[in-house]
Amino acid sequence: MLKDFRKKVKELASKRRPKVLIGLYQGRHSPSIAESVARAQKEVADVVVVGQPVEGVLESIPAGPDMAEIHAKMVEVAMRGDIEGIVRGNVEEHGLLRGLKDRLGIKLKENELRIQNPCVIEDVHGNIFAIGPSSTVWGRNNQEKILWVDAAIKLVGWFGYDQPKLGFLTSTRRANYLNRQIDVDNEDLRWSYRTWESAEYLVDYYAKKGYQTKNYEIHVEHAVADGCDIVCVAEGPIGNGMLRGAFFLSGAKYLAGPRVAMPLPYEDTSQSEQDYFEHFPFVAAMINGAMIHK
Repeated sequence: MLKDFRKKVKELASKRRPKVLIGLYQGRHSPSIAESVARAQKEVADVVVVGQPVEGVLESIPAGPDMAEIHAKMVEVAMRGDIEGIVRGNVEEHGLLRGLKDRLGIKLKENELRIQNPCVIEDVHGNIFAIGPSSTVWGRNNQEKILWVDAAIKLVGWFGYDQPKLGFLTSTRRANYLNRQIDVDNEDLRWSYRTWESAEYLVDYYAKKGYQTKNYEIHVEHAVADGCDIVCVAEGPIGNGMLRGAFFLSGAKYLAGPRVAMPLPYEDTSQSEQDYFEHFPFVAAMINGAMIHK
């Protein structure tokens, strides 16, 4: 469990007020979003908004409502030289990420850039841990899961958690796998069995690297109760659904979601969030701690 994570983020964020860009789309705007961004300006950073104007921030640059226009303006502003970090906000990400990838000269393939996006959450019991992958597209094979886990290890290492405990999840139980029909013609079952084999492979892979690790089957609750710092789900779309359920239905807090392979501090968000304040202390901590250079 990532004990004192909030405290460590707060200490770094309070060292200096960086200049941070956020994108806001008119079609998803709300008073609570405006209030959260204005609060970030007051308490954490000098905020530059592109898209839907917000009162009380350092700079508000109108753009949109066409999403491509907002993306283009965000990339333009990000490249002008004074922006130290980005919070995605409620804009769609594909166009923004591709624009930044091109302008920043990032050589990674898009899937490799996008998969390296661990999310840190705080559940309703106060447990803080990284969980994912959470992409609706990626995180379905061992190679991509390794990219994600390595990114999560890097993220928690920024804050001094050097030997994180790792948990891996599947979409089936051990008993189901052991009693499987080898010649089953149901592709859904075969996929489910492969998630077990994937978890076993990854447990062995990281154990050989010296990490404490375990296959928790379908039981995310056991992984959390057992003190895992990083929980890798069976595949990206499952992680996306788990996080949405945790945030929007169950009261969990989304504390961090950086794209750790970006050369500019970049905090990912959900388009559906109604309060973006929590992302600003984290991106400020990334900036003030020079995390991307570690």
